[in-house]
Amino acid sequence: MDVTLHEGQSEIFEDLFVNKTVRNAVSCASRGFGKSVLGATCGANAAFELLDLDWSVPNKNVYIIAPTYSQVVDIYYPLLAYQLGLNAYAKSSRDSGTFWFPKDVTLRLISYEAIERLRGTGAYFVVNDEVRDWKKGVGLKGAWQGIIQPCIATRWSPERAKQYGATSPGRSLTISTPAGYDFFYDMYHYEEVDKDWKSYHFDYTKSPYLDVTEIEKIKHTIDPLQWAREYLASFEDSGNQVFYCFDRKVHVQKDIQDFYPPEGNNRGEDVHVSIDFNVGYYCRLTINLVNSGNLSRRQS
Repeated sequence: MDVTLHEGQSEIFEDLFVNKTVRNAVSCASRGFGKSVLGATCGANAAFELLDLDWSVPNKNVYIIAPTYSQVVDIYYPLLAYQLGLNAYAKSSRDSGTFWFPKDVTLRLISYEAIERLRGTGAYFVVNDEVRDWKKGVGLKGAWQGIIQPCIATRWSPERAKQYGATSPGRSLTISTPAGYDFFYDMYHYEEVDKDWKSYHFDYTKSPYLDVTEIEKIKHTIDPLQWAREYLASFEDSGNQVFYCFDRKVHVQKDIQDFYPPEGNNRGEDVHVSIDFNVGYYCRLTINLVNSGNLSRRQS
């Protein structure tokens, strides 16, 4: 198996497999970081670690999970079978998304849509890919807390790993582009309360696969929220606001002439008020009073 990882990918790989200082790695990365290459490399390396164990050791399973079956197979099977050359070490089936190694070691490509099938199984290593899109069904929180984490903790605890002679207890890699303050955001901050967790952040400038000049062009034609999420790997959220790009310092003009107040036979200038009672915030689009004297016009 011959693969070259760039600096950011190597940092995560070394923490998980070389130094073994991390059990649960969470990487918030921009588009083009090479998330799939990293996930495939980690999954393959975990499978080779299991080959060092005795035939009798159970639950020698590695899972790579992506949002849909077509995604996980179309992206990961060629990476594993051809680029990493796993077909030289294992029998495989693209249709079932499975690599069968000697000593009953398996690497399986799993769709999040079929996550319930993993209940009751054991997992030595799990890659959770693009978890921002794990929305239907149990969702990311339910999938992690109710299915994936128990697969690791109940079969590959530190004590059980020591008993089997494994070099490490069960581990995981969760890697995704962010989409607001969801459960992925919570996982990203688990390192603050549990030393087994570590988080990593990589924006588009940290990927050698991207042309920075080309991406900078996109910056001026893309929605600011999408830019922040997709390329800065920022947990930006609209906050359920109607105009989430609105900035009072930028979009409020104070140099527009005053309204015409009622005077003599002149009833003054009509002012229209629009209010949106939104889900999360009371969003005021335009608020002005009518016929209340010397009013000032404000545009927002």
